[in-house]
Amino acid sequence: MSFFDRLRRLLGSSQKSRSRAGGNGKPSSDVDPITCMEALERVQGYLDGELDDVSHEEVTLHFSMCKRCYPHLKLEERFKELLHRSTEEEACPEHVKSQVLELLAQEAGKGG
Repeated sequence: MSFFDRLRRLLGSSQKSRSRAGGNGKPSSDVDPITCMEALERVQGYLDGELDDVSHEEVTLHFSMCKRCYPHLKLEERFKELLHRSTEEEACPEHVKSQVLELLAQEAGKGG
């Protein structure tokens, strides 16, 4: 039994399907936890404020509970902060920019 299964049982949530939204269109307080992979796949959209309310709530819940993923969130936040600071101070050299884009493309090709 996974951590989230135990947590659901503890909290009395026996729903198998996700309860996404209440009648008012807002996320339900009964949002099921997402997996580490789902949270990490959404971290950039989360930090950029690009997720819908339910996805944002799911990611927030996951990072608030997961000891393994929380440091990754903090790393991404810090990286984004440093990136913004460096772009404000001076332009990135073209060779560095192309290397970063190449590494990102390689990572995207790996699927993770």
